[in-house]
Amino acid sequence: MRFFKKLYGSIFRFVTRKIIFQIYFWMCSRAPIEENKVTFMELRLPNLSNNFQLLHKELTEKYDLNVKVHYIRQGFARGKDKYGRIFAFLKDAATSKYIILNEGSDIAGGIKKREGQHIMNTWHGCGAFKKFGRSTRDKIFGDSGKTADRYPGHPDYDLVTVSSPEIVWAYVEAMGKEDKPECIKPLGLSRTDVFYDEKFIAQAKENVAKEVPASKDKKILLYAPTFRGRTKWAFSPSELDIGKFYENFHEEYVLLFKHHPITHERPQIPAEYADFAFDVTDSLSIEDLLCVSDICISDYSSLIFEYSIFERPMVFFAFDLDEYFDWRGFYYDYDELTPGPVFSTNDEMIDYIKHIDERFDRNVVREFRNKFMASCDGNATKRVIMDFFGNDIQKYVKAGSDPEVSIVMPSYNVSEFIDECLKSVIKQTFKNIEIIIVDDESTDDTVSKIRKYMEKDKRISLIEQKHSNAGDARNRGLEAAKGKYVIFWDTDDFFELDAIEKMYKQAEMDKADICLCNGNNFDGATKRIMETTRKLNEEWIPEKVPFNYESDPDHFILVTALPLWNKLYRRDFLMENNIRCQSQPKINDAYFSLVSLYAAKSITIVNEKLIHYRINEATSTTRTTDVSPLYVFDAYEKAKDYLVEKGIYEEVKRGFVNKALTGYLYSLRKQCEFNNIDNFKAVFDYMKDKALQKLGVDDLEPGYIYESDKEEKYSTIRDESYEVYLFDYLQYKIGAYDNTILTHKDKYQRLMKKYERMKNSFAYKVGMKVTWPIRYINARLHGTKIDE
Repeated sequence: MRFFKKLYGSIFRFVTRKIIFQIYFWMCSRAPIEENKVTFMELRLPNLSNNFQLLHKELTEKYDLNVKVHYIRQGFARGKDKYGRIFAFLKDAATSKYIILNEGSDIAGGIKKREGQHIMNTWHGCGAFKKFGRSTRDKIFGDSGKTADRYPGHPDYDLVTVSSPEIVWAYVEAMGKEDKPECIKPLGLSRTDVFYDEKFIAQAKENVAKEVPASKDKKILLYAPTFRGRTKWAFSPSELDIGKFYENFHEEYVLLFKHHPITHERPQIPAEYADFAFDVTDSLSIEDLLCVSDICISDYSSLIFEYSIFERPMVFFAFDLDEYFDWRGFYYDYDELTPGPVFSTNDEMIDYIKHIDERFDRNVVREFRNKFMASCDGNATKRVIMDFFGNDIQKYVKAGSDPEVSIVMPSYNVSEFIDECLKSVIKQTFKNIEIIIVDDESTDDTVSKIRKYMEKDKRISLIEQKHSNAGDARNRGLEAAKGKYVIFWDTDDFFELDAIEKMYKQAEMDKADICLCNGNNFDGATKRIMETTRKLNEEWIPEKVPFNYESDPDHFILVTALPLWNKLYRRDFLMENNIRCQSQPKINDAYFSLVSLYAAKSITIVNEKLIHYRINEATSTTRTTDVSPLYVFDAYEKAKDYLVEKGIYEEVKRGFVNKALTGYLYSLRKQCEFNNIDNFKAVFDYMKDKALQKLGVDDLEPGYIYESDKEEKYSTIRDESYEVYLFDYLQYKIGAYDNTILTHKDKYQRLMKKYERMKNSFAYKVGMKVTWPIRYINARLHGTKIDE
């Protein structure tokens, strides 16, 4: 009888999975794919699992998408109900552009992905603990290799999200993706984002206190074992001795049970312990419990990976370790993997918990977290959406929702450049932006041109202010900005079309306060891009990114130039630190840039030239000469005051002084180029008498300045008159021009010699004879002399 039942089950599985389901999916696939349709499949639970909740919320609240959710209830639903759920899923999946799973199953595994469809598995657990999928083929729990090949549990994924680079290999093996390992990506798991949300944690404490009033003023022991048996008849272990725990801990702790959600059988808590032990499996989420628990007791459950985020004590009750190893097995050696002691008896656990203060080693948990949860940083949901949906998601942003990036652009008499600039902005591949232009009372037709673009693109807004300066304009734009990030671009520059997309993705990936990019200069006179110009100094970029000033205090500030246009900022970071531009005609962004860089906790980089900065234009602000030349000193001195107030100036002083000296010498050189002797003398005198002293440097020891030529220049300023310095500078420039002339002369002479050799060659003479008739006819037609 058992044989025939097993045979019937095998035949029924083959007919449904390999024939009926696939034919039905094919028939439904005759309808076109709906570009905005997203289908979630929840395999077992009656509601959205924790790894779906934030994704679903983000997609439904922020985007106009047709989102479907199907609850298969495998292991719970039976007969007509079960297959009705499956067919409903297959019908929606056949016409969905996006299909999202969180487990493996032979239902979804048999889907033949249509061209243009994308399938993702967010996977429901972190880390790689007990084996699953194809990794269990040699274990009691798993299918045979032949069955696993016949009924694959995983379709052709575009993306599978995991919690760390360390474990990618395990998922490649378990899902049989050896031919496409790149689909397994350590983007982090969406479910872990809540553990970085202060509001969520506060609410979790309220939820637990409300559900378990006895927990007030007591510590919480959480017992959260995984299930035993096969998923169809899963049960929870009953070996934990509630009586012994009550006897030892009821005055200090409460004991909360959280059984695996797919278990059918759960041990009951005796009535005499009702004021100490509580089964909260159905009343509290595991996220709530992980947030509030002081100690977690588990066995082989992947929740230990999430719990490691809090770096609290863990105890492993592995009374059936040998049996479980034979049943499923582990990806890593169990005793080496576990970030806490492993016990097989209640008495051992109780003794450890009694002495936990002196026995718990937080560093062990921290190392475990860094290894297995490296990609879970509170921002996984957005990373997953960006990677899976790509830039197409921008098409579905709901009207009226806040943009992700605000582009703030001051303008003043840039009519000549505004068209090229705005075309490169509105055509950005990242669409969820707002463009805030703050005009500083232009006197040409800049504003009228901007208004024409506003009629075509509703993302553009215009703020008009009385003539002031670009610093005030940027500040007004920042106050009006609504984006999560803000970037300050100039209206006489132009930009790579994927600039915002690349910087935004990198900032999100690294959860950065600032994202830097590289750039180059566009010479308005020659109409050429100067590729050698660098806005990032690769020599000083730290090996580990993201970084902050603590990574290398002496050289940190030398990583980037100070203009704002190569920096994407997290807006909340700027507002929280009250960072604004100085209100002055020139150098109004240097203070902003310096302070923000030192204040940032996390800075990341896109080392690509995304910005094209315009120079050598008659209207360029870099050629302005009728303002005070001392603004540069004010910017650095105020930034120094900020660092002193923050208490870090002495730590970063050498790098800061080197950066300042570079800025000061640049200002001095620009005065020479402007032919303004009065401004030159003013800058020279300030550098000689006050500049470095204002930065707290009385005298420079040899080698204090990193670049010897700058040290030499400052020594000349300190020891000589401005006439001597100016004479030396002019000599240097004349020498540079002479070298240029000599270089071109040398090149010309080499080319002439090469030409003479060519004219005397046999091949040249033959060629001239052969082409003589054609050249003769051409000369007669154009009335010119024939070339001999």
